[in-house]
Amino acid sequence: MLKFRKTLARAWDTVSDPLRKEDGSLTVEAVIILPLLAGFYCASFVWFDAFRQKTLVMKASYAVSDVLSRQSEVDEPFLDNMHMMLDYMIPSYARPRMRITHITYNPSSSDTTSGYEINWSYGPNGMTDLTQAEVDSDTSWIPIMGEYETVVVTETFVSYQPIFRVGIPDQIFKNVIVTRPRFHPQLKKEGEWDGSTDYDDEDDDGDGDPVGS
Repeated sequence: MLKFRKTLARAWDTVSDPLRKEDGSLTVEAVIILPLLAGFYCASFVWFDAFRQKTLVMKASYAVSDVLSRQSEVDEPFLDNMHMMLDYMIPSYARPRMRITHITYNPSSSDTTSGYEINWSYGPNGMTDLTQAEVDSDTSWIPIMGEYETVVVTETFVSYQPIFRVGIPDQIFKNVIVTRPRFHPQLKKEGEWDGSTDYDDEDDDGDGDPVGS
């Protein structure tokens, strides 16, 4: 019986001895922790890059809107150059798109149901123009405006594709910047809209307002 116990003890020591050894523990820990560190690093990089790209798009959109708000009249080549400027300020792989729209609040207009009337809209590089039906269907993004007041709407659309899949899907960063013209009553577009003939401007002073306004 005693011999059997000694044999069993020696067998147990042989089996359990590798479990008590600490040789190679650093390698085991590295194998466990390195994938977690790599995943954390990739996630941090993607989330930081997404916020950086979103901020960059917003700043570029405001820059374009600010330039347009200082103009009295533009044409399609000028707006195409604005799109090129936007593309220059944003990495080319983002493929930015842009649309410029001039809107007047005219509550007496019979062409709208909301009072927000599109005077002209232009999308450089094949972007579709904003339609009156789209504006009438949703005006929540337009600020409160006075009668016959005009604004310039700059819309930008920039696609974003994360390098790693860490919770951020492919998406489009959209910015809608609504700006009042700074130095002129309205922003005219060559060949499409003349504010001096709109809204019963009988005194023809070019401000687009009724007589006496």
